[in-house]
Amino acid sequence: MNFRQKKSLYCLLTIVLSTLLTGISFAEPANLAVLKSEIIAYHDSGAYERELAMAITNARAYIDQRIAANEHSNQKKKLAIVLDIDETSLSNYQQIIKRDFFADNRQIHQEILSSKAKVIQPMLELYRDARQHRVSVFFVTGRMPSERQATINNLQHVGYTDWNGLYLRPENYHQSSIVPFKSMARKEISAQGYTIIASIGDQCSDFAGGYTERGFKLPNPFYFLP
Repeated sequence: MNFRQKKSLYCLLTIVLSTLLTGISFAEPANLAVLKSEIIAYHDSGAYERELAMAITNARAYIDQRIAANEHSNQKKKLAIVLDIDETSLSNYQQIIKRDFFADNRQIHQEILSSKAKVIQPMLELYRDARQHRVSVFFVTGRMPSERQATINNLQHVGYTDWNGLYLRPENYHQSSIVPFKSMARKEISAQGYTIIASIGDQCSDFAGGYTERGFKLPNPFYFLP
């Protein structure tokens, strides 16, 4: 191979190598510190509260529509709604921010036992409106049976009273998703003769799996539950 051939080969290899290097695509996610700052700004700016209230208003409008239709029906049904608890009926934001968006199961358990979660006011108003119109309300939550009394205390303290049922995730539940538990709870409620017109939660898994007419997703950028 003469010099000119060697030079041509070298140029070709250089072009190929350059193309390969510049063609590499990195899948680097957004920086964690930046994401935390954006979430805090989203909450503190009032945008979170506005979007939360808007989602609850949409759910309430649908529920009121179904109540009116049922009242004018010749075959009235036992209407019910299903509510999640954390970041749906109660807010844990103050605890979340104190622990910098991280906690193990022990920390979360202790927070629940303290019964200090704040009320989500628009949801309490939806709840009271539903109860006033004789719509049954069931709470279906990923909280555990050992947290039942603390959960009851917290709900009653902030104004949720006179609900029809509280379903908690079994202590021995080992599924990778909460969907099987929550859908089974709705199935059991339906088997009691109720028509679940709406399920409301901050995770899509709160209403996936059927046994509800409509699911309403509330905003939650703080954590994800499959």
